[in-house]
Amino acid sequence: MRTVSFLERDERLHSRFGHLTEGVKSAVTGKTLSEQDQNKMQILMDNLMKDQCMQERIDYDSVNITAMSEQTATGNIAFVVRNDLAMINKVFPNMISKEICSIQPIPQPNAKIFYTDMKKVADDTSLSTNIHGNRNFSNNVEYNPASPTAIQDIYFEITSDDVVAVEKKLKAHATVEVSQDLMAYHGKDVESILSNGLSAQIAREWDRTIIENMITVATGGAATFSKAEPSGLSYQDRKYWMETLYEKMIDVDNAIFKKRYRRTNFAVVGADEAAFIEKMSGFRADATDIAMQQVSTGGRYFMGTLNNRWKIYVDPFLTGKILMGYNNPAQWEETAYVFAPYILSYFSPWFIDPNTMRKTRAILSRAAYKAVITDLLGVVTVTAS
Repeated sequence: MRTVSFLERDERLHSRFGHLTEGVKSAVTGKTLSEQDQNKMQILMDNLMKDQCMQERIDYDSVNITAMSEQTATGNIAFVVRNDLAMINKVFPNMISKEICSIQPIPQPNAKIFYTDMKKVADDTSLSTNIHGNRNFSNNVEYNPASPTAIQDIYFEITSDDVVAVEKKLKAHATVEVSQDLMAYHGKDVESILSNGLSAQIAREWDRTIIENMITVATGGAATFSKAEPSGLSYQDRKYWMETLYEKMIDVDNAIFKKRYRRTNFAVVGADEAAFIEKMSGFRADATDIAMQQVSTGGRYFMGTLNNRWKIYVDPFLTGKILMGYNNPAQWEETAYVFAPYILSYFSPWFIDPNTMRKTRAILSRAAYKAVITDLLGVVTVTAS
């Protein structure tokens, strides 16, 4: 069976899931998802439906997704269509990770991911970990016009790595009494409220995992900035002093550029660092409603740009670190990090425990993630003194 690629629209998948993916907007950017992102969502929906049909021993090709989306449809497959597929619409577009790494959906738990790497013909050693290990070419005839026969060859190629999906599991509870009262007073269904909370939380779990791993593996550059303000500064002098954080970010950016010939284009900061950056003269706030971003993304949001160089994303759980990196949304294989979702959201049915009369629901999410070019990531450590 041919593996469906997200690089081109698959008409079979689009006919099944197109009505669920067209017009979906990202809470992070406020923009409608690109065709390629819609293709990725359709692959994730296809993975989920294939898995459910195999469990139910139903012919997948005979399932009418559009008809199953109607409220009158019943059965386990209809439950998956109305609940699990809808959750993919709420998880995938609202992940900060979608903006800072390459998203490559995988068709099975064990699969391959791809990225652009640089290699030397002489020893075929990947330069993604040490591109400047032999940058002294004084003994290389490449630069001797009199003897131009032994020119070193450096070339780009698409490299693949094997990955294995890991899982995240969450559950939510509500008492039967609360469910009844909420419906009686306000006509609201507690199940939908908890389901929305689970979708935001699972997006946050993956984002936190990826951001923390990026910080841990970053080898591109490092700098330290102290937030201890020198005494006796005037208001204008304080503004000049605040710009020294920008200089530290430039230092990290330049270190990465010298190793990988790419300028960083994003930064992930904590709440305190976000407040500091927001006061800097070169910061420009994003026009997207931040309050809505925070609700949909589980607290993280895109706050704006700094000096037209970096998109600044805020992660309220990040402390004392500024993650800087490069990711090219237009070139899916040109990245420092890959997130490869398999089953992005699988909901269990609601279950009432007869011993406690509590309604419980769980969500399962399976994905792989891997740092592929750590020299494209750097960290500014922010200290209080």
